[in-house]
Amino acid sequence: MSVLAYWGARTGIFLAVLGVLWAVGWRDVIAFFAAFIVAWLVSYLALPGLRVRAAEQMDGWISRSEKGIREAAAEEDAEIGADAEPTDHEAGTAR
Repeated sequence: MSVLAYWGARTGIFLAVLGVLWAVGWRDVIAFFAAFIVAWLVSYLALPGLRVRAAEQMDGWISRSEKGIREAAAEEDAEIGADAEPTDHEAGTAR
């Protein structure tokens, strides 16, 4: 929920800045980019706690989504480790 709240707040700040720029006569593509930069700066300064909570929530999602990959990699490493034992010929010893 923190991610959704954070992006909603950032979008609201962007739209507010864009509205202010539109009201003062900036009605071109430059206004869009200026609003993007100003809104990013304002949201970065005004929402530090929400940003941290959203980052923690995203880290949890990523960790859970990579769980299967880590398990498969561990299983593959175990299989490779079992097959990696050198034979007498590969070890250089003669029978």
